[in-house]
Parts: sequence; structure tokens; C-alpha cells
Amino acid sequence: MPNRIPDSTDVLVVGAGLAGSVAAARTAQAGLATLLVDRLPARDVGGKVCGNGITDEWLEAAGRWTVPPSGAEIAWRIDAGVIVLADPETRVRFPRSGVLLNRSLLGQRLLADAVEAGSRLVCECACVGWKDRGSRTVRLRSEDSGDAEVTSRVIIDASGYRSVLAGSGGVSHRDPVHRSDVGIGYREIAPLNEPLDSPREAVIDLGASDARGGYAWVFPLGDRLVNVGIGAPLATPDHDLKESCRAFARERAHLSISDPVVSGTGLVPLRRPLASMVGDGFLVAGDAACQAEPLHGGGIHAAIIGGGMAADRAIAALANGSVTVEALWGYNTRFMREVGYAHAASDLLRKFLVALPPGEFDRVALELALAGLEGESRGGLAVRARFGKLLRLLGNAALRPSLARRVFRAGRIISSVRELYRDYPESKSGFESWVGRVEHALGEMAHLTG
Repeated sequence: MPNRIPDSTDVLVVGAGLAGSVAAARTAQAGLATLLVDRLPARDVGGKVCGNGITDEWLEAAGRWTVPPSGAEIAWRIDAGVIVLADPETRVRFPRSGVLLNRSLLGQRLLADAVEAGSRLVCECACVGWKDRGSRTVRLRSEDSGDAEVTSRVIIDASGYRSVLAGSGGVSHRDPVHRSDVGIGYREIAPLNEPLDSPREAVIDLGASDARGGYAWVFPLGDRLVNVGIGAPLATPDHDLKESCRAFARERAHLSISDPVVSGTGLVPLRRPLASMVGDGFLVAGDAACQAEPLHGGGIHAAIIGGGMAADRAIAALANGSVTVEALWGYNTRFMREVGYAHAASDLLRKFLVALPPGEFDRVALELALAGLEGESRGGLAVRARFGKLLRLLGNAALRPSLARRVFRAGRIISSVRELYRDYPESKSGFESWVGRVEHALGEMAHLTG
């Protein structure tokens, strides 16, 4: 029997990934009629291609918004991270613990939580665009139910960076997502013929061929099973990432990989969050809001946090009887001040490092990693993303004078952007001035890296 799509609802959540499922669960728990739609079959929801890693720090932060992963949802525990530079012998170890998740199991459980809370789920249903922006009516296309139009009091868009709603009048901002802002990655989960020497270390390799501007990774899932992949900016690779991943494994003697159990390609935004993530009766979360970490593309924690924050602001706005931009603005402020400021700093650091010639990149990346060890070992949110301070310190170190000046200047720009996001405006009235200051800083970085 066809799953009929209602004509209207209190909350429409587009996309049943981590952000969408968390948002739908919270709005349904608040007693709001919630319609959750996803273009995939229900059994495939949650199976996104990624490294699946999350630090204990971010696991705790995400746990404020949903029941944290447990049991089989945690595939393996990691005790430390290792960064490898162009010279494979140059390795920097970070004593940061975390877990590798079974992303599919976690996604399926969060989806089940949303349904159990009372959300109405319609899968294999794509949002194809606005029917009428003013009344918040969208057009849906379902293989089961055919075409439908749904009017919602509030829409939460968690449909991924290709969102058809956010990019066509959903949010008003001067901050478009460009092709250069997107990364593409190929990943395999594969058994090993020989056990790993360090099965509790997650390795990020910045020296992998074909990964300029990105990296390769080896994340253990046991002593004989790995999540291995390679990612690069979508705008630059003209090669086969699948073959690049296989070549990366062949070049590492310790990776004797058998045929993969699972493989696939995925896309992720690699940039700061959208300058504004709200419109009248409309909020964006997860990849649709560019909430993934720009340096490495990790988006699990940010998707959960963003989905939870968006839902809570929507609940409060509906309770107060107004869903205008001003009523929803607090979502912007909260996310930027708690998470977005760190991602904005990471975005500029990535741009600066990618623009360096290979030799300078190696030197700066190594010194930055070593300089950050003390702060990382202390852990906690207080030391996160102080890249600007570290770069300014490096600018006074024994680098070549011209490079030192560029490093120092980059550090100053990154620090200024970090503080701008920490001071995100409380209301829309201060937004245009804030955007102007951010654009000025971005222009400074573009001039430095151009």
C-alpha cells in the first residue's frame, strides 16, 4: 500500500542522515507533527562513505544531543593519531583517543529513534525544489506515492551539500559553495593478510601521491581489518581515486590488503559553515550547511550537533508563534560560537597550507604539528583550533625569512577570523557588518595565497 505523503506538517525534515534523524527525533519528541523524507531506501540510510572516526572529546559533545554510540555501533577504539608527511619517516604522533564507528549501524539506530519518537518516515522520496517559498511549500517525488506538495510550518534541510532548497532561496547570504570547496574521497574497508604493527593508531598521510590538498588515511578496525582511503579537492583531481587508493596501499609494505568488503566514493564540503544557516521558517544542518571539519572532512559530530541545535531552535520558535529569520537566528549564533569558529579557522589553515610549495608545505606542516602537541595533549575544547597563534609563533621561528613572514601573516588572519566567528552577531541586524569583516579577512588570505 502506498505510503501517503501528508499535505501539511509542523516540521518537514529533508534528509534522514545523522543531522536529519537527530533533528526529527527532537521535534517529534516535542510533540510536533514531523515528516522525515529521504531519497534512499530505509535500509541504506546511514551508510555514508567516510573515515568514520570521532575523538572522545567530540563523542562527548555529540552525546548531549542524542544517545551516544555504544555496543556494535563502536567498531574499534583508537588511542592516538599519527600524521605522516611527504617523507614516510617523518611521523608526528598525537595522544588523542577516540573511536571508529560502524556508520551504518549508527545511522540506522538514529533513524529508528526518530521513527520511535513519532516522526513519519517516507523513504525513496526526493525533494525536487520549492513550489512556493513564501508558504514554505515544497515539491516531493516518491517512487511509492508519486509527486506531492507539502506545506510545512518549519523546514529543516539536512539533504547534503547539493541541497536544492538552500541554494534556491532557502537562506539569504553572499557565501556560495564553489566546486573548490568540495572534497571527493574513495574508501575501502578491507581485510589484511598480515596484522598491523600499531592497531590502535589512526594514520593520516599527507604525503600520499595524488592527494595534494587532501590526504590518505589508514584507520584500523582491528588488527587485520582497516578503513583505508584517499581524498582530494573535487576541483583538482584528474586521476582515478580508486587506483590512487590501491597504489597508496601497495606503496606501504605494512598494508597487505585483500579484496575489500565494502568500497565507495563520497563527497563532502571542505569549507567554513554557511555564513547564515536560516531563512524564514527554514534551517539548514549537516553537509547542507557545510558543517564538516574543513581540514579532514570529519562531519559526524557536527552533523549531530547541528541537527540538534536546529531542531531546538525550531521548537522554541514554533512555541513562541514566530518562525521568521529573527526568531530562528539563535541557531546561527549558537553553532558558530560553539563549533563554527573552529571550522572557520581550519578552513583558512587548509587554504594556506595547500597554496604552499611542496617543500614549504612539509616544513610548515611539521612545525605546526610539533608546536600543537602540547596543546593537543592537554585536550579539551579550550585549546581547539588555535592555529593562528601557532602560526604566529612559527613566524618567529627559524624558518626562511620570506616564509616566516607569510606564516606569521597567515596566523594573524586566521586568528582574526576565529574571533569573528566567536563573536557571531546575536541578531540579523549585525549580520551585514559581520559579513563585511569576514570577507575582508578572506580577501587578505586570498591575496597571501594567490
